Amino acid sequence: MEETESRVEVYVTTDTTQAPHKAGESKLYVMYDAAKPEAGKLYFTEAEWDAFVLGVKDGEFDLDEDGNLPPVPQEQLAQQAGAGPGRSTQPRGAS
Repeated sequence: MEETESRVEVYVTTDTTQAPHKAGESKLYVMYDAAKPEAGKLYFTEAEWDAFVLGVKDGEFDLDEDGNLPPVPQEQLAQQAGAGPGRSTQPRGAS
């Protein structure tokens, strides 16, 4: 089966009915794959979106030559180890 190309799109909405867990927000950024809309949508608050954009600009999501996320820096792993319940201590790219 041939993999279809992704086409990521983002729009801003004030309608939070599709993301009730973010109902108190004045606006949401909605990201989805327009080539595969059945795959679902991701909803970001303004603060989450700003943090995501800063991470992109900082290279946080850049892939190595094999298409994998680079390993998490040791100091970040140490911070995550003390993060407490509900926080992942998995290295980026790990399943």
